[in-house]
Amino acid sequence: MQCYKPEFFSIKELVHPQILKAIGATNSWMRLDADCLRDLDTIRKAYGSEIYINKGRNDSRGLRPPNDYDGSFYSVHKQGKAFDLVPKDGNVAKLFVTIKMLIKDGKLKKFNTLEDLAFTPSWVHVACMNHDQKPYIIKP
Repeated sequence: MQCYKPEFFSIKELVHPQILKAIGATNSWMRLDADCLRDLDTIRKAYGSEIYINKGRNDSRGLRPPNDYDGSFYSVHKQGKAFDLVPKDGNVAKLFVTIKMLIKDGKLKKFNTLEDLAFTPSWVHVACMNHDQKPYIIKP
């Protein structure tokens, strides 16, 4: 069996360590949506610079365990359909605009939701949700 694995992100960057320890890398890959992973690669290529997801003590920026204290109880992070992206160069506004344009231009297969940058000034929350707006901007 083959799982899609993105070019620019490792399983440790995408999945909380608790999940990796409990079910392993292969089962963790199977819980991530392949089109969301492809979208992460598209974002990285369009942005043109390194992007962090899980890094250091920030380990809840990808797939989160059900009991994770970070974020809301019903977060789409817990479904593997949301990621918090941090550009290595620190230009969060540029990354936000890049992703917003990719969504508007129909270049992303799944991601269609962004969190309002005013609420997340140090990262860009991107997600896949069931709506028809391109993009839908949420305010937590």
